[in-house]
Amino acid sequence: MAAAGGGKDETWSGRAAFILAAIGSAVGIGNLVRFPYQAGENGGGAFVIVYMVAVFFIGLPVLMAELYLGRRGGGSPVAAIKRLAASEGASSAWGMMAWIGMLASFLIVTFYSVIAGWLLYFMVYMVGDLFASVGANGLGALFGPAFVGREADDVTGTFGALLASPGTMILYHGIFIAVCTFIVSRGVKGGIEKAATLLMPVFFVLLLVLSIISMTTGNAGEALNFLFAPDLGKLGAQFMNGEILVNAIGQAFFSLSLGSAMMITYGIYLSRDTSIPSSAMTVAAADTSVALIAGLAIFPVVFQFGLPAAGGLGLIFGPLLLAFQQMPLGGLFGIAFFAMGVFAALTSAIALFEVPAATAKGDFDLDDAERSKRRFMGTLLIGGLIFVIGVLHAFSQVPIGSDGSGGNFFNEWKPFGNLPLLGGKTLLDATDTLTGSVMLPLGGFLVSVFAGYAVTQSSSREELGFATEKAYQRWRFLIRYICPFFVGLILVWGAVLAPIIAMLTASS
Repeated sequence: MAAAGGGKDETWSGRAAFILAAIGSAVGIGNLVRFPYQAGENGGGAFVIVYMVAVFFIGLPVLMAELYLGRRGGGSPVAAIKRLAASEGASSAWGMMAWIGMLASFLIVTFYSVIAGWLLYFMVYMVGDLFASVGANGLGALFGPAFVGREADDVTGTFGALLASPGTMILYHGIFIAVCTFIVSRGVKGGIEKAATLLMPVFFVLLLVLSIISMTTGNAGEALNFLFAPDLGKLGAQFMNGEILVNAIGQAFFSLSLGSAMMITYGIYLSRDTSIPSSAMTVAAADTSVALIAGLAIFPVVFQFGLPAAGGLGLIFGPLLLAFQQMPLGGLFGIAFFAMGVFAALTSAIALFEVPAATAKGDFDLDDAERSKRRFMGTLLIGGLIFVIGVLHAFSQVPIGSDGSGGNFFNEWKPFGNLPLLGGKTLLDATDTLTGSVMLPLGGFLVSVFAGYAVTQSSSREELGFATEKAYQRWRFLIRYICPFFVGLILVWGAVLAPIIAMLTASS
């Protein structure tokens, strides 16, 4: 049986290019910041075990499903799902699944680019500090610590000073989203693929170098013990209360970029001779490896200098700077660390950006010239909208002083009032919560149900091309029963139970 899509799309130049682009889309701030934070919050090695199980038994089947849905449908993300639903005799309402994913991708980029701008700012900031140090102390400063001669409060106050300067945040957010817009406007081969094949090898080199420096200058033993020697008794206790399970599945889902129609979009550009199961396995394994190696790049320094293991973004932009001030090669380490973060954020952001851009270019009813024109104009329009909304996000993060100074409409505005889950949050925080706790798990749940029940066995078997029937039946069992249940659990927990528990806790 031929693919449901009747037209022709631009495709990746080869399996290696697709894998680099897919890994780049999955590897982002979530691996560098969210994974260490979740590991720190949930017992280190205990969390790692549950996370790896979640990746390969929940995340991987959904990843395969998204890729095959995109390739079999073709065209644009929404059109692909509608076309596939029609070919399978299912309702065209399934197209809402892609619309939810596309909207989630768009909303995520609007605040993701602001956070990426912070990373870009700190990379430039540390380059300036290193040049100043070399100018004052000679080339030997290259091998010494960062921020020589500065007080600790001055160093850790850098992030607060950035937040208090919305103009600076907007400048770096604007630079970042302009680069994303340029790359996406050039299409799959000329833009996204070229960026991934250039950035990802550099990213991997930086990650390995940083992990080696961190392991040799930090407390490697405690970091290894924390990540890879779980307390099984603690694991059992945490598993029973359910929180570690929810957090691990959520992290696996977030890390693999599922539920956002991103992998559906990348699947559209996948050639027929590329094996989806083996490619998806490679992406999942690489993404998990990056998360673990990122832990080895951060935790030795964290434990060496007594920093909080569950610091998240607060750790990256605050206490970790003090570690750079006390460690050899601190300046170079800091520059490489933030450069790595910028590269990871860029490859993820362009993948998210591609989802609405692919929708803007239209479907097979348009000729290639018209689709190319619509992609270019649509990308410029989408990039402009992302920039404008990002400006609002930046203003929402300006801190308000105890005397009320620094207040502006957007850092005081709570757009959802007292609504459960989103109430009391600024625009950026509410958008983050809405996409992460509702839209992504809802999208992943719908993908599981659609791929497992609406699409026939003959279609999914043909498109996936598993080596054995047993392997296919294993995937089908997971996508029909295991994935909907556990992804649904994430949705219910994040959108319903957690807000109720928070309200009960606050009232008591």
